[in-house]
Amino acid sequence: MPRMCTVCGKTYSRTIKRSHSMRPSIVRLLPNLQYTVIGGKRVKACTRCIKTKSKSK
Repeated sequence: MPRMCTVCGKTYSRTIKRSHSMRPSIVRLLPNLQYTVIGGKRVKACTRCIKTKSKSK
């Protein structure tokens, strides 16, 4: 199962990390996924989706 939010579909993003000598290396930034209950189902959602779902109630 991919590291993806089931609500919004957010996945990883790539960025370039630079060392002190300015050598580039590619880094994967993963979303903060948590298991939660949305709509009576246990889903893997990012914390932004969890926060907006709790505000809409």
